[in-house]
Amino acid sequence: MFRLALALGLPVRELLARMGSDELTEWMAFYQLEPFGDFRADLRSAIIASTLANAHRSKEGKPFTPEDFMPFVDKKNRSDQPKASEADAAPLNIARFKAMFAHRVKR
Repeated sequence: MFRLALALGLPVRELLARMGSDELTEWMAFYQLEPFGDFRADLRSAIIASTLANAHRSKEGKPFTPEDFMPFVDKKNRSDQPKASEADAAPLNIARFKAMFAHRVKR
């Protein structure tokens, strides 16, 4: 709720007074699919930093990942998860989003 309130420029109490639980749940699901705010900005910066670092590393050196430039990311949990390409992840995210909101579709 605090991230959403910050992104919308509202105090949390006002956000809760103006938004129903169904809309808040939809925002939470959207954030799971498309994070916004400082974490996303840090990720963009880390991608740029890793690109620059990889361009200047020795050929024998281990390639840098964006996570190497994000001090608040738990690297152990990230490395344990299988990495899917973005092409594989996009259809999965769309399917998850549709499944979450299927009850809202008027037929």
